[in-house]
Amino acid sequence: MIRRMGAILLLAGLTAPVVAHDYWIVPDNFSPPIGKRVAVRVFVGDHFNSEAERPFQKKPTVSFQLVSSGKTIDLPAAAQEGKTPMTEIVCPQRGNYWVALERAPVTITLAADKFNRYLEEEGLASILQARRQAKEEGQPGRERYARYLKSLLRAGGAGDEAWKKFVGHRLEIVLLADPHEAGTRGSLKVRLLFEGKPLPNAALFALRKDGKQVTEQKLRTAKDGTAEVRLTGRGIWLLQMVHMRRCAGRTDADWESFWTSLTFELK
Repeated sequence: MIRRMGAILLLAGLTAPVVAHDYWIVPDNFSPPIGKRVAVRVFVGDHFNSEAERPFQKKPTVSFQLVSSGKTIDLPAAAQEGKTPMTEIVCPQRGNYWVALERAPVTITLAADKFNRYLEEEGLASILQARRQAKEEGQPGRERYARYLKSLLRAGGAGDEAWKKFVGHRLEIVLLADPHEAGTRGSLKVRLLFEGKPLPNAALFALRKDGKQVTEQKLRTAKDGTAEVRLTGRGIWLLQMVHMRRCAGRTDADWESFWTSLTFELK
């Protein structure tokens, strides 16, 4: 999984990942023309470096939507099973749009050393400590995980209030300002919500990709679930984090995790 190093800013490619696991949405154009079809792609990889593009799959897709100020459009009807890009969208008018994807939970088992390393790299020190206290550190990690992905588009070269909208994900990164208004020398305040409530003391990673170079900020949310990202330059931005807790009432997993990501572009 992603190798998180101690420095706040990193260059991509310095270390090898444990297992590629990050998912994020990237449209072919973050500022699509009105009425023109735009491909929406979902990638899997590490440290904002794609290892594969994911096709549309109906079975694990809980919801896939285009959300604007005026309405919400369900996207699976236009998607083709097993095909990439995952879908194509059309923005009918100027303004901000969210592309939002929720994928159903999946259960996996990782060897103890890989699971412990993954916990360290994702800022889940409390979970690693809980394993140690329960004398589970040497046992495989049995995990049930779900994914919640968002991408912010700005159609027709103009924004509106849609950036404020919640898409209703169980774990969601909520914008407290329009990143396009903040610009490349400002800051962006966000709030992490889990089941509708602020998530404090959570590790949040903010990555910026400009060409082949990737830089990273590692943040912690405050008591009110907020964190402030420094918008250090142009490029595609990826905010991501994982929340984990004990998995109750199941025999196939000891832990359940919730993954979320948000992408936007600054020019």
